[in-house]
Amino acid sequence: MDSNTSGSAGTSGVRIVTRKSLFDKMKNENLRNFEEKLGFLRDHLFTQDDLSESQLNKLKHNFAHLKSELKQRWIKAHKKEEVFLKNNHLWLEGTFEIPVTTTNRQGRPRKSFGESSERSKRRKTEDIRSIVEDGVLIHAAQVELRKSGKRDASRVLQDITSSPTRATKYKKAFDTSKCGVSSRLTPMEALKMFIDADLTRGQYEIIRKTNKKFFPCYSLIQEAKKKCYPPPETTTVTSTCAETQLQPLIDITVKRLSEFLEEVLLRINKQERNTLKLLCKWGCDGSQQAQYKQKLDDEIDSDANIFQSCFVPVRLICGTDKQKVLWENPTPSSARFCRPIRFRFVKETTDITNEEINYVKNSIGNLVATEVDIDGEKFLVNSQFVMTMVDGKVCNAATGTTSTSRCYICGKVSKEFNNLQDKRRISKDATVFGFSFLHARIRFFESILHLSYKLPAKKYRQRKSAEEKEMELNKKVEIQTRFRNETGLLVDMPKANFGNTNDGNTSRRFFEDPKLSSDITGIDYELIYRLKVILETISSGYDINLEKYEKYAEETACLYVQLYPWHPMTPTLHKVLVHGSDIIKNALLPIGQLSEEAAEARNKHFRSYR
Repeated sequence: MDSNTSGSAGTSGVRIVTRKSLFDKMKNENLRNFEEKLGFLRDHLFTQDDLSESQLNKLKHNFAHLKSELKQRWIKAHKKEEVFLKNNHLWLEGTFEIPVTTTNRQGRPRKSFGESSERSKRRKTEDIRSIVEDGVLIHAAQVELRKSGKRDASRVLQDITSSPTRATKYKKAFDTSKCGVSSRLTPMEALKMFIDADLTRGQYEIIRKTNKKFFPCYSLIQEAKKKCYPPPETTTVTSTCAETQLQPLIDITVKRLSEFLEEVLLRINKQERNTLKLLCKWGCDGSQQAQYKQKLDDEIDSDANIFQSCFVPVRLICGTDKQKVLWENPTPSSARFCRPIRFRFVKETTDITNEEINYVKNSIGNLVATEVDIDGEKFLVNSQFVMTMVDGKVCNAATGTTSTSRCYICGKVSKEFNNLQDKRRISKDATVFGFSFLHARIRFFESILHLSYKLPAKKYRQRKSAEEKEMELNKKVEIQTRFRNETGLLVDMPKANFGNTNDGNTSRRFFEDPKLSSDITGIDYELIYRLKVILETISSGYDINLEKYEKYAEETACLYVQLYPWHPMTPTLHKVLVHGSDIIKNALLPIGQLSEEAAEARNKHFRSYR
C-alpha cells in the first residue's frame, strides 16, 4: 500500500490508502487535541467535489467507523503515540477506501489478481515468496481454505504436501479420472488379478473378450511377469534340475519391495537408511509325484520324487537399538511370496538334504547388500536368513540324528520322554529350526489317534496277544467309521500313489471340535483342548508370553504323563511341550511367522505346473 493519502486509484472509482497514512496526516498538523485532528482529517477527506450522493454517503459511513475505532484505540493507549503505534501496528496496515470521480486514463486497464496472467501473478507475489517460508505459505493457504468453507480443498492441499511423491500420485489419479475410471487396467494390475484368481491363459482370454479396451492383451501380462523375474542368465535349467542364483533373486525381491514402499523409505533418516535389513525364512523339503511319460538324459534319473529349496521374505526392518518395522509379510504361510531357489528330481535322503543345506548356506554367505535407487536417493538393504521351513526329516539330517524316535534338541529317546524330571542340556543351535507347525499339527493328531487305538490293551511296544491285536484293530475301525459318519473325515487311510489322508485340513477339523474328537477317540477332553490351545498359540504370528507358555505347556505334559504313563509322548509332542519355550526364546521373529506351510504349498504348485 502507499504510505501517503494519494493511495492507488483504479477504474472502480475508489482510492485505497492505509489507516497509517491517514493517522500520519492528522498527527502532523499542529492542533491542540485529538478531537481537532480528527476534524481536520474529516475536512481533508470531504474536500473533493463532484462526488455522487451514493459516494458521499459511503465516505461518511466509512469515516464514522474509522473515527470511532481511532478514538477507542487512542484512549486504550492512554493517549500516548508510542503505545498506540505499538499496539495497533497491524490494524494501521489495513486499508481505507476513498471514493473518487472516475476519469478515463490512458493505457491498459488494470486487472484483478485472478484475471492476471501467470507471469503477472509471479511478479506480484515475488516479495511474499522471497520473505515467507514455503511451509508457512502452505499452512496459511490451508487455514484460509478451511475458513472459507472449502474443507476438502484444505485436506487435499495438506495431503499432497505431506510426501514428496504424493502430489504425483494425485495428478496421475486425477488424469485417470478425467479419462474415465474404467479406461484400462495396467499390465501389472492385470497380472495381479491373473495370479489372485489363479487363471489360465485360456480363462483370461475369455474374460478379455467381454471388454478388450479394459483388459490388456496377454502378451503385455507376460512382459509384466518378466519384470518380476531375475535376469534369465542367472537361471540354469536341465532335464532334472532348475536353479536360480540367490543374489539376483534377493536383488529383484528387494527392488520390487522398494517400489511398493517408496513413500515409506523416503521418510526414514540417513542413519536408518544404512541399517535396512530384509529378514527371510528358508528351508528345503522333498515330496513324491506322479511319473510322466518322458525320457530323461540319464537312465538312472527319475521324476518320481522332487526335492526343492526356497525362501520367503518375512519382514523389512531398520535401526539398531530400537528396530523399526517398515514392512511385514501379510501372509507368511502362503506360497504368494515363496521364492524357489532350486528344485531337483531326486529322492529326499540324509545326504541329499545336507548337500542342499550346504549349497544354500554357501549362497547366503556370499550375499552382498542390495543397492536401491529411489528418486536419486541411495538405499542399501542387507539380508538375514533363518532356516525354519523344515520338517522332522530335515531337522534330523541337519543335526545328525539317525533315529526318528530321538529328540534332536536334547538327545532323549522315546522311552525317556515321559520322565519330565530328567532335565538334559539342550543344543541351542537345534532350536533355530522352529516348530514346523503344519507337521506339528498333523503329528499331534496322529499321536492322539494311535494312542486311542491302544487304549483297550494299554500296551505300547510290548508283545501283544492275538486277542489284544484284534481289539486294537477293532478300535481303529470303530474310530475311522465314526469320523466318516459324524464328520465326513477319512482318517488314517492310505491314498492312491503315496501318503495317507492325515493331512493339514483333516488335523484342523479334528482340533476344531475337541469335545467330539474326545468322544470318538476316548482320549481325555482337557488334553485335546490344551493341545488345541498350544497349536493356535504358536501358529498365531503374535509375540508369546514365555512365562505363561512354559507353565501351560508343562502342565499339559504333566497331564499327559498322569493319564497315559504307559504310552510315551511322540518326538513332536515332546519338542513342543518340553522345549517349546526355548524355541520361542531363540526365534528371530514371532514364531508363528516362521512356519513351513509356504514350502509345502509350493510343492503342490510344482506338481501342478508339470
